[in-house]
Amino acid sequence: MRFPALLLLFSLSLPAAAQSPAAFDGSFESKGPGLPSGWINWGGNYQLDVDTSTSYEGHSALRIVPAGKTGNRDFGCAIKRIPVTFAGKTVTLNGYLKLDSVAGGYGGLFMRVDNRSGAVYKMDNMQKQRLQGTTGWQKYSITLSLPDGGGTVYVGAINSSSGRVWADNLEVLVDGKPLKDALPLRVFKADSDHAFDAGSGINIPSLTALQEKHLEVLGKVWGFLKYYHPAVMAGEYNWDYELFRILPEVLNSNSETARNEVLLRWLNRLVSPGEVPRAHNSRQTIKFKADLDWLSDEKTLGPALSASLKKVEALNRADFNYYLGMEPAGNPAFTNEQAYNTMPYPDAGFRLLALYRYWNIIQYCFPYKHLITEGWNNKLAEFIPAMVNAADTAAYQTALLRLIAGIHDSHAGISGPNLVIRGADRFKTLPVRIRFVEEKAVVMKVANEKYGLRKGDVITAINKEPVTAIVKRLLPLTSASNYATQLNRIERTLFQTRDSSLLLDYERDGATGSVTVPAVTYNEAMVIYDPPVASWKMIGEDVGYVYPGTFKNTQMDTVREAFKNTKGMVIDLRSYPADNLLQSLIKYVLPSPAPFAKFTVGSIRQPGQFAMTGEMEAGSKNKDYYKGKVVILVDATTQSNAEFVTMALRLAPRAVVLGSTTAGADGNISFFSLPGGIQTLITGIGVYYPDGRETQRTGIGPDIVMEPTVKGIRENRDELLDKALAIIRE
Repeated sequence: MRFPALLLLFSLSLPAAAQSPAAFDGSFESKGPGLPSGWINWGGNYQLDVDTSTSYEGHSALRIVPAGKTGNRDFGCAIKRIPVTFAGKTVTLNGYLKLDSVAGGYGGLFMRVDNRSGAVYKMDNMQKQRLQGTTGWQKYSITLSLPDGGGTVYVGAINSSSGRVWADNLEVLVDGKPLKDALPLRVFKADSDHAFDAGSGINIPSLTALQEKHLEVLGKVWGFLKYYHPAVMAGEYNWDYELFRILPEVLNSNSETARNEVLLRWLNRLVSPGEVPRAHNSRQTIKFKADLDWLSDEKTLGPALSASLKKVEALNRADFNYYLGMEPAGNPAFTNEQAYNTMPYPDAGFRLLALYRYWNIIQYCFPYKHLITEGWNNKLAEFIPAMVNAADTAAYQTALLRLIAGIHDSHAGISGPNLVIRGADRFKTLPVRIRFVEEKAVVMKVANEKYGLRKGDVITAINKEPVTAIVKRLLPLTSASNYATQLNRIERTLFQTRDSSLLLDYERDGATGSVTVPAVTYNEAMVIYDPPVASWKMIGEDVGYVYPGTFKNTQMDTVREAFKNTKGMVIDLRSYPADNLLQSLIKYVLPSPAPFAKFTVGSIRQPGQFAMTGEMEAGSKNKDYYKGKVVILVDATTQSNAEFVTMALRLAPRAVVLGSTTAGADGNISFFSLPGGIQTLITGIGVYYPDGRETQRTGIGPDIVMEPTVKGIRENRDELLDKALAIIRE
């Protein structure tokens, strides 16, 4: 998903709002200056006010217009904050929009849903619809699902263009009914525990070897009970804060036996789960069982604690967990995971909580845990000293990056307003775009020739540190499914700096040189990126070209007519699809339906267990399918939905996949928060070929392996496209 980056960073600075959403006024009938009461200007470089000269109904409407020259990342957004104190499955925003000369960007309704921890749960700003031009009043609608356990909904309208956008008569519905008629949200006992809001009170000046073992065992037991004990699942306890209550006793235990007795008493104090319905027998094919063999480790746990934990595992559990839900696609929804935004540098207790939360989410909810080649069980003990000894915010966040990189997931990473080790708002960069080609940092574009660089130059050192050394330093902090994608991630941060300039050493045609390039803001550096590629075009009279990054399904009839006499078609999936190609391009190239993928999904009753779903088909019976050659271009930027689409497209009778290793991160994503205001995500469902082959980490294997060369870049050639044309014209 690609949205204006700033929209993900503002939730922490909004003022508190009343807890009752009894009414919502989206009429904009206020006569005062600026926005009506309760509405917030979210964005920058745009003027937001009430316009009394036009409206859909009544006397006025919201108006969003540029306040001056706007950049690629600028936007204006008027939003209202609605706490989710109501029950429901979905929330809908309806409203009327009017556009005038909207170009270079888009206008639209805006809605974002955050879970209770403040992490983005769902978001839609109508960017994919690309509303542009000049239009009269038209009605639009956005519907998003709501997380279990509450959160916050932000609703409003957005303008990211050089034109003007008006909005009027906004209304909010919950499950199709007016907001004021929604039922109140269920309140859990866990919600009323605020004992450690100001800090855990845990201080660990130094760690003994025995304490490290204590903390490892505690982390496993705490996580197991979080996902398996019916009382914890029911929201009877704030499980974060229960950790802080038991931690001092565990740390002060003078032996493993004493520690196990502390944990056993703790377990026995948990309330009885009561009657829970027995689960229905499932006919699902189990791909992986939960990794619970450690419950039988009496040498570590002792006989009594081991037996009690196994009794918990044998209990019946409901299909509800206060901390874990399931999205419609089957990926996990991490509910009620607080971000503790006000503590950028969490204390020792909260730092351990971050480790325990992350380790157990991977242990019980990550469908690709079996692909972690270094193993996952050992990571808990490995990172305990790093978390306890993290001396400041930067050390804590760096430890998190190393931990997250260990799952080898191209979807993973960290973001949030408290980041100090990376981020566009705290660092500058160079107006120079590079790409790793033949494992060399090759210049692809420079904002200005006066800097002394040109396309095809190889950057060999930055401030006299060899690029090879920088890459080696960044690899352990860069989460990606494979090496090629790690390099692709490093491209984006290679020039990140707090300095006013960087000294670059480079090589060109066997000669070497050095230049000093001034650093600029990330907004200013946007000029180095190419303008959007045309969604489709003809290459000569015999080849059609489609770029899914901008292609819309509404263009399918035009493309079908234009391509009907071509020898072949190039589908350039070195991009992220802007539309659901299963319903357009894929149907066009397939003569009949065929299976192309199947999935694994997790379980709330038995976390850590993953079941295989049935096969998914693409295409439909189509005698008028495209009969020319289909060449699909892929590389490390082909990720997630782009990989999914490639799996279906290659079923075309004359299809060839050309390129290099894709990102190897295929499947719906799940967000969650970590202490310190950190947001992260994982791939939440497993994606496989129908025959059971993996797609994660390995990516979509090309039929013809080919990568760009430094020579080709210096000659300004797209070598993959040239090869595709040769294949089609053979």
